Amino acid sequence: MRTRAAVGDGWHVGIVTLLAAETTTVLSVLGIAAGRHFHTGRMAVPGGVTYLVAAPPAGPDGVTAALVRLCERYDPPVVALVGGADPPDVLLAGGRDPADRAVTAFFRAAGEPATLPGFRGGAPFLVRRGGGGDVARFCANATTRRGTPLAWVEIHGVVGDAAQTLRYLIPYLRL
Repeated sequence: MRTRAAVGDGWHVGIVTLLAAETTTVLSVLGIAAGRHFHTGRMAVPGGVTYLVAAPPAGPDGVTAALVRLCERYDPPVVALVGGADPPDVLLAGGRDPADRAVTAFFRAAGEPATLPGFRGGAPFLVRRGGGGDVARFCANATTRRGTPLAWVEIHGVVGDAAQTLRYLIPYLRL
């Protein structure tokens, strides 16, 4: 069921994609209702609820501009860049704690490489540690309004598989 989020204790995870098709896929996989500009939703996880906010596709403005708009408006402590790529496997990288710890915990629980089921009965796929760099340039010196360093994850692969990886990673990102 797609629902809009009523923010509880703040936005936990911000999501940025480059293309409209990637945004649509992420919203579908995470069950987030489409909004006019930003898209908000929530996910039940062990220990509570994680509030999610997805930015409009970065498009020609680029990832940095989308991240700036997302962080200025919603101030999530963790941001995720989910992007399509052609590698046969999904690449997952974390930057700065708690994202680094979340990625490590994810692989500890799922194995390395991890095998995840495809979305809506799609073929299973592999998730490997690696990639990264696009968000790191923006987040390297960024802090939240609370003064804590901004953490990030990057997930690159076939778009549906990358979005499915984020879905499985979110419980580990719960702060």
